[in-house]
Amino acid sequence: MVFRAYDRVLRRLPVFTQAVTTCGLFVLGDLVAQHVVEGTPLSQHDYARTGRLALFGGCIAGPSIALWYPFLQRSIAFKSDWGSVLARVAADQLLFAPTFTAGFIVSTTLMSGRSLTDARARLDEGYKEAIVNNWKLWPAVQILNFAFVPLLYRSLIVNTIATGWNTYLSLLSKRLEVTTGKTE
Repeated sequence: MVFRAYDRVLRRLPVFTQAVTTCGLFVLGDLVAQHVVEGTPLSQHDYARTGRLALFGGCIAGPSIALWYPFLQRSIAFKSDWGSVLARVAADQLLFAPTFTAGFIVSTTLMSGRSLTDARARLDEGYKEAIVNNWKLWPAVQILNFAFVPLLYRSLIVNTIATGWNTYLSLLSKRLEVTTGKTE
């Protein structure tokens, strides 16, 4: 019943629905990071951090993913289904992932009131680690996603897996605040 309702809204408003879903799952990832992994008491919850991640998820990540997958589907179509899948994964991991990762670090830095110089320092400190860790997880996920999941539901699959990834990104963002000497 819930899935049918989600499916109806997703078919009518795909970008909006995926933006809201992504926003919610970024918030969930941050909650797990703060309270499960870091052990922060609920009374000391960092609402600004959660807000930054919600904003990134809803305004940047969700819409970009919702538009990226149809673009890949239209743009990369070989005679071989597996050739198309592997080419889409390559494009996703060599074009989208590096841009997305840099965009996350820069935008969350700027949303926390920091400068472009601070964003550059955080990129220098955390980008390589983040993209290498991305490549440990996402190529396998995307092979399965592009091979077996209908286009309309690819963002949902990625968002579900990304709950754990978003926890990692939240922790990385927090660590970069500390290691670059820019805590809030």
